[in-house]
Amino acid sequence: MSSVGSSRPQVRSPIVYALLGAAACLAIVAIAALVFWPRSGPAVDGSPAALPAGGFGFGSSPVEVVTAVEMIAAEPVELLGSVAPAREAIVASEVEGVVSAVFADEGDRVAEGSVLARLRTTTMELDLAAARASRAEAAARLVRFESEIARLTNLRERGAISEREYEQGIADRDAQAQTVVRFESEAARLEELIVRAEILAPFDGLISAVHVEVGEWTARGGDIATLVDLQRVEVTVAVPERYVSQAEAAREQGITLDVVFDALPGSSYPGLIRAVLPQANPQTRTFPVIVSVNNPDGTIRGGMFARIQAQIGTPVPTVLIPKDALVLRSGRTFVYRVVEPAAAGNGTAPAADPAAGTSSAGMGAPPQMVQEIEVEIGAGYGAWQVIAGGIQGGDVVVVRGNESLRQGAPVVVAGEFSMDPPPTPSAGLPSTERRKSDSR
Repeated sequence: MSSVGSSRPQVRSPIVYALLGAAACLAIVAIAALVFWPRSGPAVDGSPAALPAGGFGFGSSPVEVVTAVEMIAAEPVELLGSVAPAREAIVASEVEGVVSAVFADEGDRVAEGSVLARLRTTTMELDLAAARASRAEAAARLVRFESEIARLTNLRERGAISEREYEQGIADRDAQAQTVVRFESEAARLEELIVRAEILAPFDGLISAVHVEVGEWTARGGDIATLVDLQRVEVTVAVPERYVSQAEAAREQGITLDVVFDALPGSSYPGLIRAVLPQANPQTRTFPVIVSVNNPDGTIRGGMFARIQAQIGTPVPTVLIPKDALVLRSGRTFVYRVVEPAAAGNGTAPAADPAAGTSSAGMGAPPQMVQEIEVEIGAGYGAWQVIAGGIQGGDVVVVRGNESLRQGAPVVVAGEFSMDPPPTPSAGLPSTERRKSDSR
């Protein structure tokens, strides 16, 4: 029996078709990556081209920039302290008695001489009436004694009475006169107690606490209310012992210090050193320094946290950049400087013009590149930071959009970031070198 070959086409397995489809998809993805993957040119230091920020993308990263600032400044030292009112008094009662009325409450602003509270004076008023009656009676008796002395004088001149009788009459009159004085003094004392039963504010200020209620008994010297004067406040800071002589020199010269408060952001107040206390804290070896700050509108409140920026040492050139320009990565601090790509290959690329490449969407403008610079952090000046290493005054640094940047990444400057310029350093605490030159 002969076999006849079948004309039915051979059927392939579905697995084969699945593998062929997957291979085709991978080929399409590879071709698309070759076509659309952006090419970023050589890195700043001559190394192979780096990927743009964010990895796979279709354009340069838009960023906002600020120009680094260079200024002459001494070593900045931040002194921390707290606020206390220049005047604070616990107003006390000068008499004892029951509180009949309270006219002040916490937070009230009172003027000097305002009545804060009043004590009940019924008993004192009755005692005053009795003292006045006794004084009137004693005065009437004194008039009679004066008449008696006139009669005794006439009898003595005629020899009708002895000298002893006359002297006795004089003594009785003088004793009655002292009785009148005693009752007058008692009446005056009671009048004064009644007046002092009204407790008055000793100066203009704010009531920070009321210590009594109506119906309470208060002893002589008992607390009535706490009054603070915030027209001028004092900030006490701890100054390291090595700077005490400079703080004393600043006090003598009347140098103004800038005082800022965490509770009042954006505001700075001038202050003058009022006193450098002579006794140091034995644990910290710091000396309390009291800085006086005028506070006419009462914005500064007692207990606020205060910071004083003082310049100490010899002024030197200092570079400042915004704190937002700092990128922390793996325990190191980097800044991304914008440079021109044409000069990036020599490693000494000039700083880019912040106005160059600016467009609303980053299209149609030549992209620039960033150079990754490692820096060291110094002291802070508000939103600005002192840095050292690789950044100079006039360099353009990235402050927005720098989180994902890498060395050599292409960027388009979308604009300059708007912020206040760094504060101009005041003289602060005089440096040792400056005071030596002044003495010469």
